[in-house]
Parts: sequence; structure tokens; C-alpha cells
Amino acid sequence: MFDQVERAIFLLKGYDAWSVICTVTTENMRSLSEMVSYLHKHEVPNCLLNVVRCTLPSARKIRPDDAIVAKYFIEALEKSYVLYIKSGRKLLVANFANILVGILAPTARRLMCDISPCGGGRSFFALAPGGDMFPCSEFIGLKRFKGGNIFKDDIKSILGSEPFKLVTGRKVEDIEPCLRCAIRHFCGSPCPAEAHEMRGGMDKTGAFCEFYEEQVRLAFRIIADGRQNAFLWDGWDKGTQETFRVG
Repeated sequence: MFDQVERAIFLLKGYDAWSVICTVTTENMRSLSEMVSYLHKHEVPNCLLNVVRCTLPSARKIRPDDAIVAKYFIEALEKSYVLYIKSGRKLLVANFANILVGILAPTARRLMCDISPCGGGRSFFALAPGGDMFPCSEFIGLKRFKGGNIFKDDIKSILGSEPFKLVTGRKVEDIEPCLRCAIRHFCGSPCPAEAHEMRGGMDKTGAFCEFYEEQVRLAFRIIADGRQNAFLWDGWDKGTQETFRVG
């Protein structure tokens, strides 16, 4: 399998609009900096270092501790910065870039997991092999969140169904303690599937509050140091307007 992935990386070299998704668990979190070095060496333009979603019980067995995974994640980000300074070529860690740009220019965000309400059922939906429609791929297999079947039901009706409304109606201001949290609009309190299955309801937090908090802390430090462009895609500020500056 690794050989096939590496072959695909080789074939895609030179094409800018692709990404490698890495799921971070207790098993591989200590290797994140090495992974960043490997991806940069092979001229991968973008990657996602996504901490494992804890929707399913089996995933919770490899759930890393927030503080520990944050340490390795930040080390990997700083490694990407060092490689950029040495080579002049970026490896964009897209999930962190989305947090960073959420502070600088919220309307420029590209990923839909860290906004509130999230993109599930609004910006996208997921299809199971038989045509069953779910608000997001995280909900596939959870019967309560099946909105209908694309081959049998009207799509507009599915998008307005109760299972979809449970997701599209979830907002951070209704979640305790998120409604009192200073970073609530930078993380968006992900993920609804995770919160429902792991915590027991849509009005609950997800699995990694402290991990997102550490990302936001780092993002503010990077902005204060004037290093943000090294972690963001070229042209991220196109069409934006500066409305506030400190110092």
C-alpha cells in the first residue's frame, strides 16, 4: 500500500491542487515532523494532519491526549517553517492554515469543519454506496442521520430533513462551555458526529478542545511574529481588506 501511495505522489509531482491526508493517532503522532520532512522532500504542496475523529468507539482507543498531540503537532508545523526558509518552497498544513486564516480573514477559510454551523449538510453532503445521503461522511453508518436516498427521494427534501437539520442547526453559541470561550469562532467546536456519538448530544463539545486551543495560541504567536505568510497559501489575502491593526 505504501508503494502505491508513493507512486501516486510521484505521478502528481508538479500539480499544485492536491493534498495528502494524514490521520494523527497515538500510534503515529511522534512521527509528525518526520512525515512533514518526507512530504516536503517529495514536493507535496498541501497536507492535512487531522487528529483522529472519535465518532466510532474503535477510534477512541487510539485517541491521543490533547497536550501531547499538540506538542508534536506544533513541532511539525515549525519543521515545515524551517524547510520553507531553507528551500523557499511551502508545504501547507491546511487544517492549521484554516485556523490561522480564521483569525486574519474569516471569510477566506476553505475548510468547513471549524466553522459554526459546520459545512455538513450545507456546503456538502455524503453518499453511502447504496445512495443513502448523510450530512457528512462522519455520519455514514449512523442510521439516525440518514436523510434519505438520492435515487428515491427529492434532494431538496433530504437537505431539509430532520437528520440534516440536527447538523445544520448546531451552532457554537448553544454549546456549554463553548458559548463562553474566547476562541469559539476559530475552532467552531467540531465535530457534530463526534460530539453526538462520544459525548451524547449535539449540544456537547467534541474530543479535542485543548488541542484546538493550543493551535489558536500558536496562530496568534505566529501573527505577532509576522510569520503568517509562511503557513498560508499564496494569495490568501486577495480580496480582503485590513480593518484593524495593533502596533
